[in-house]
Amino acid sequence: MAKKKSTRRPRARPEAADAPPESANVAQDFANLHVWQIQAFRDILLVAAIVALVWAGYALRAVTVPLLVALLLAYLFEPLIARLSQHPRVSRPTAILGLLGTVGVVVVLLIALTLPTMVRQTTQLVTDLRDERVLARLVELQEAATSQVDRLLGVFSKDETTPDGPETPVTGESDEESAPDGPIPGEPEAGTTGPPVPNGPAVMTEEQVRDLIDERIARERARVAEAEEGGAWWFTPGTGRVARGGWQAISRMIGAVVGIGLMTFLIPFYFFFFSLWYHDVLEFFGRLIPESKRPRTLELLQKMDFVVAGFVRGRIVISLIMGLMLAIGWMICGVPSALVVGLVVGIFCAVPYLGVVGIPLAVGLLVLEQLGLPEAERMGWLWVVLWPTVVFVIVQLIEGWVLTPLIAGKATNLDPVTVLVAVLAGGSVLGIYGMLLAIPLAACGKILLTEVVLPKVNAWTRGEARDPLPLN
Repeated sequence: MAKKKSTRRPRARPEAADAPPESANVAQDFANLHVWQIQAFRDILLVAAIVALVWAGYALRAVTVPLLVALLLAYLFEPLIARLSQHPRVSRPTAILGLLGTVGVVVVLLIALTLPTMVRQTTQLVTDLRDERVLARLVELQEAATSQVDRLLGVFSKDETTPDGPETPVTGESDEESAPDGPIPGEPEAGTTGPPVPNGPAVMTEEQVRDLIDERIARERARVAEAEEGGAWWFTPGTGRVARGGWQAISRMIGAVVGIGLMTFLIPFYFFFFSLWYHDVLEFFGRLIPESKRPRTLELLQKMDFVVAGFVRGRIVISLIMGLMLAIGWMICGVPSALVVGLVVGIFCAVPYLGVVGIPLAVGLLVLEQLGLPEAERMGWLWVVLWPTVVFVIVQLIEGWVLTPLIAGKATNLDPVTVLVAVLAGGSVLGIYGMLLAIPLAACGKILLTEVVLPKVNAWTRGEARDPLPLN
């Protein structure tokens, strides 16, 4: 007979039944972790380290600014140095020293040619601003503007008071009924002559106020002149304040000269060594990238390098050309200190849309210049405002249609709306530094968005990648 098969199930092993649950093992492992092994704490430490590094760099900006400027210059001039060092008889140190010498000679020649004119125009501008004639011109301009506004208001009020329909005749009876029974306050009574009797506090007219101010100024000038003739010119009121202000100005000037001297020495010094060790620096930072992600990371960095280098190098050359064109154009228009104003506005043009600050500056200087001329020799006020604006618009059109396509090209690949938003956002966060860094950062952010973020999002929407933030 065949044996019956046993239907009893095998008993569970006692060790399996007595095994602790998996959650208990996880809790035990978590309890044995050090605090620096927790990923959230490591992320907080990383953010804190970055913030501390930025704060330390700002606190030591006297040291870090020359370093960063020299590193930026080494980055910008690297293609030229690499091309020069390809010659068999030119080593890399020789190419760097030759570049520094050439730039130094060019800077010295430019300073020698333009510094006298710039100093003369700047001194004249400061003298004019401190002179009383400028205040008189401003008062004259204010009076002219006030008279024009009063004239326009008079025209508008006249139009409002004039009825559109036919006038209603007024009878003598209505005049008698509307006339008051008693005398009008402030007017002489019937049958008397003389000035009107005031009905309240006296009100000074504009001419009386001007006479009072002129009299006070004349008294102060006479007192100061008497003090100078008596040898007590230094004992006049405000002398101590003027002396303190002069000493502070001298101290600031000495500090500025020392700072410029240090920057002039440190930046070329750092630039030489950064350029000499440029490839070693790149290799050092390249070894910090994990090897599994190194090819993709280097590919993205090369794209960002192309964008940033093209934008920065292009904007430097474009701003220099725009400054020269603005200086020449405003000089033709008769703007005073046109060379200084044009070059300063050209520096502002390194940031897109920031050079527009030059329009009110040029117009204001031209207005002050015209107010100092006889009335027969002045330009029309329309042309005073129009000519500097036309020059700026022409230079801006040349920059947009000729200089940028030829020099910078489409390096950033950003539309005008994105550029404007980036500049405004950078300026609101970090001021002028934010405006300088806004466009390169926006271009790099666009590369990361199009090359890294959007492909992952598209794969997730197609169901090819798991949800990074699951709800269950």
